[in-house]
Amino acid sequence: MSSQLTTQPLRLYKLLLRGCQTFPSKNAPKLYQEIRVEFREHKDLKPPQLEVKLAEAAEGVKHLAQYNNLPKTSSNWAISSTQNPMPQKPEPKK
Repeated sequence: MSSQLTTQPLRLYKLLLRGCQTFPSKNAPKLYQEIRVEFREHKDLKPPQLEVKLAEAAEGVKHLAQYNNLPKTSSNWAISSTQNPMPQKPEPKK
């Protein structure tokens, strides 16, 4: 699926925006706007930079899709991620 997404920027853009509509956060409108701005800023990219940005966007679609089937009234959610989106600095060795 990801190879198909990276070859179709418009489809990827629409999937990201639709994913924001079901994103269970008060920051969903801000995320929606950031996606629009990001795509506009990078509309003239050429390969290989374009491929990198589209791969990042395809990963974003996967992350947003994890929220699509969550019950809206539940506060007990379990989300798995392929990588840590908020990496921590390693603790200094003593």
